[in-house]
Amino acid sequence: MDFFNLADCNTCGKHSILVEKEIPSHNKNTRLQSIDKQNNNVILSQKFIYPVDNTISLVPPASNSMPEDVRSMYNEAASVFELSPRSSAALIRLTLETLLKKHLINDGKKHNLNTMIGMSNMEQPELVTEFMDMIRKEGNEEVHPEYEKLEHEWGNITKDTNKDQVLYMFKYINSICDLLGLVTKMHNDYKALPESQKQAIHKRNAKYNTK
Repeated sequence: MDFFNLADCNTCGKHSILVEKEIPSHNKNTRLQSIDKQNNNVILSQKFIYPVDNTISLVPPASNSMPEDVRSMYNEAASVFELSPRSSAALIRLTLETLLKKHLINDGKKHNLNTMIGMSNMEQPELVTEFMDMIRKEGNEEVHPEYEKLEHEWGNITKDTNKDQVLYMFKYINSICDLLGLVTKMHNDYKALPESQKQAIHKRNAKYNTK
């Protein structure tokens, strides 16, 4: 059973929330944040859940190439990672939808995520599309569990969230933005080349592309 305690700081007057969890002492796989007391049968673990200490977060910072509105959603996903990795995964999936809908597709029409990834496939490097599909897959598994993974007809989810996989979702969306930023810079730099150099490149490519 979990017990929640509200604590007040005597110095600043701010509130903190502490959760206490009773864990069988024979459970050697349990990683405890701290130990308050222990007897022959039970260990009482304690952990502060509010305020969240973002200084120890495993989530990488947002890419410098990430648009501001996308970055805002990314940071929201990062802020809840320690409390709820499943919620974090759902928000990263929504972060990808925002990137596609507002910055890559942006045709004013309503599309689902799978369709938008397909629409962007012709314009983006294959690696970018693969990262997108991995985010879609992991996000779907967290927010749309299959019926076989439910405990009974009332819908209790029994699938545990894989925190490492959720962390990779953050890395994937960062890599997408890094690659898109790099491709955009490359295209701009290429356009700035003297016309004589671009013609020489075109002539070379034509020589080796004839079949």
